[in-house]
Amino acid sequence: MKLEAIAIKEKDKPLRVVNSGLFRGECDKLSPGRYRMTIERMRKNKSNPQLGYLFACVYPLFLQHLIDAGYEPDDIMEHPENGLTINDVDNLCKKLFASRKLVNRHTGELIEVPGMKRQFTTVEMMTYIEAIRQWDAEYLGGYIPEPESQIQMQFNN
Repeated sequence: MKLEAIAIKEKDKPLRVVNSGLFRGECDKLSPGRYRMTIERMRKNKSNPQLGYLFACVYPLFLQHLIDAGYEPDDIMEHPENGLTINDVDNLCKKLFASRKLVNRHTGELIEVPGMKRQFTTVEMMTYIEAIRQWDAEYLGGYIPEPESQIQMQFNN
């Protein structure tokens, strides 16, 4: 059985458990034994609307702008059916805008690790999307509309 509770810590006040009576009651029902209690700061994870905007608007437009600018896979001559995909765009964007560097403290060697969107907070996702939009405008000359703006997209095949 896993018990969870939400607590609030205000300045100069003790930690307050929301619905503490209910939480204590659940704790009293536990069988005898040793238990580990962990307290971690809650964070607001990225939202489904943010992911929807990313995959339905940002990535498709970014993909089209990459293609228009002449980007293509290096094996396109041998495999013309293997054009750029949304998966390629996702990997590229994670490398460009969400990666972090690990340093070997003994040798100074740097290793770049791609970021993981699943760990993004709401603010980190907004920052990630904005970085893509700015890079697209600056280096590809493209325009990706802001979230919740109404546009009509037309793709020619």
